[in-house]
Amino acid sequence: MEADQHRIGKRKYLFNVDILIEDETNGRALEKLLHLLNVDEVKDYQIKEGVELGTYIEAVLRETISKPRPTEAATKPGGQPKEAAVPPDGGGVTQPENPTAGPDPHQAIWDQLQQYKQSNSLVRLTVVKGKGVKLNIPCRILNFDPSNGNVSVYHVDEKQVYLFKINEIDDFAVSR
Repeated sequence: MEADQHRIGKRKYLFNVDILIEDETNGRALEKLLHLLNVDEVKDYQIKEGVELGTYIEAVLRETISKPRPTEAATKPGGQPKEAAVPPDGGGVTQPENPTAGPDPHQAIWDQLQQYKQSNSLVRLTVVKGKGVKLNIPCRILNFDPSNGNVSVYHVDEKQVYLFKINEIDDFAVSR
């Protein structure tokens, strides 16, 4: 009888909080936060701000976009392009220019991943790793980088963050 009274009185409450976690990097602090939130008492959560993953990639992309593209004068007389000089900072990874290459063939997938990331949807990925090993992973999309083809996900069962290449993802399904 007493257990029924406790069950009837249980209600759900939603809190908006700011949490400060100190660590060496944002990624490690995020990992600590995820470990704190993944307990039975917390039924669901949504991290709206504070995730600073991929900021270096964004900075490199902004830098590459702001630089002028090589013109006809940058090619050798035989029609062969000159070798590009390596920037002094060692960064600046650029994709080779291919005039026959069209838009990104994975653009529809990137758009779907963006929607799943924004809605914090639970996604089940089927991933094919080396030697044909298939993994079936229930996860949430943390971040993705179309320029490098990387997708970082949070495995909700193992409470681990994984990084996959887009070509390793065989299929995905969304729980609604």
